[in-house]
Amino acid sequence: MITVNIHYVTFYPVPITRGAAIAGKSHRIAATPLCVHAMPLISLFAALILVLLATRVGGALARRCGQPAVIGEIGAGLLFGPTLLTGWFPSLGELVFTAETIKPIAKAGDLGAVLFLFLLGAEFDLGSVRQRPRAVLLATKLGLALPMALGALAAWYASQRLGAPLPAMPLAFIALASGMTALPVLARIVAERGLGDTAIGAQALACAVLTDALSWALLAALVLAWMPQHDPLGLLQLGVAVGYVLALAGPVRQRLGVIGRALAEGRSRRAALELALYVAASAAASAWLGLHALLGAFAVGLLLPRDPRIVVKLQQWLSPACRWLLPCFFAAIGLSTDLGPLLAGGLWWLAALMTLVAVIGKVGGCLLAGALTRMPRREALTLGVLMNTRGMMELVVLNLGRQLGLIAEPYFSAMLLMAIVTTVMTSPWLSLIEAKDSPMKAAA
Repeated sequence: MITVNIHYVTFYPVPITRGAAIAGKSHRIAATPLCVHAMPLISLFAALILVLLATRVGGALARRCGQPAVIGEIGAGLLFGPTLLTGWFPSLGELVFTAETIKPIAKAGDLGAVLFLFLLGAEFDLGSVRQRPRAVLLATKLGLALPMALGALAAWYASQRLGAPLPAMPLAFIALASGMTALPVLARIVAERGLGDTAIGAQALACAVLTDALSWALLAALVLAWMPQHDPLGLLQLGVAVGYVLALAGPVRQRLGVIGRALAEGRSRRAALELALYVAASAAASAWLGLHALLGAFAVGLLLPRDPRIVVKLQQWLSPACRWLLPCFFAAIGLSTDLGPLLAGGLWWLAALMTLVAVIGKVGGCLLAGALTRMPRREALTLGVLMNTRGMMELVVLNLGRQLGLIAEPYFSAMLLMAIVTTVMTSPWLSLIEAKDSPMKAAA
């Protein structure tokens, strides 16, 4: 009779030596369980699911309140960010919304914003802008210069009241941040309110594009002057910038014309791949040059031929991706934003001051431009209200300034709240303008 002894070996995700197994001993080896190794991936999926659900709900609630969906999407990010939940319950931040999980969500949002701005450029109607080029240029200049001047004056007054005078460079940065306009948020508002096919909608988008381009160019110059040592790559970047603009205006534009015709005629497989490469290259180049990747993507869309068949194809391909990825972009802003210092610091007067001068400067500049170009007052006011939207671009610039030491925390928090307030007030103000205009149309 043969006796068989069965020995059990407790399995953990580490190798067991052959000698120990042959010896027939039961081993419990100290090791990290598999679930612990998988925690980063579990946290990422949990964070992504929560963000997508929250942005969907937040966007729907915002629309029911007459706000653009982007307000609810930023609010969803603030809900899970350090301002609220992860600030009150740090364990939630350590478990789910960590730096490792927020970064992929932000990158997914960046991709969605790039696709959205490219699609926006392809849909952009330059004909409406050409009808009033002087009005667009003047509104851009005054809509940027006036809030910058008032913002600098307000920051100087606040620094004197706080007993800590601001140096010239931080003062210039706050002035520049006061004149920003959020192109992606403005584009969402224009699209959701059905203004995309109107002259005022096209003019607002044109002014926003020019304002952002000028603002980022000024910001690049400001950063270069602020750095204690001259960057040896500065001249290289300047040369690449010149080459980038010349390439867009010349061979890239010609090639995009060929690609556009191929898309319109149904020869889309190779053309779509080549177009995607141009969008990625332009976005990467504009980001490397110190501008935002969104402007590079918008430029490629803008250079495509104006053909409705192209727009239809691009909408079919990109709209589903934009619907899922773009909310991550705005949610990531809220996830990385902390309003605690402002709420607890008793600096509401500073936030109110910066908000007031920002609104007066932006809307007043557009009204002045409208008066000088004989634009109807209602259209000039609508343009000013749309241009007063700051949102995303403002937050991007403020975060960059904080990283470089160009803006102190009190001013950062005040400007942050200004960006949120000016974005939230846009839709109600537009509705008020439309409500006042409706009785006049009915009487006429």
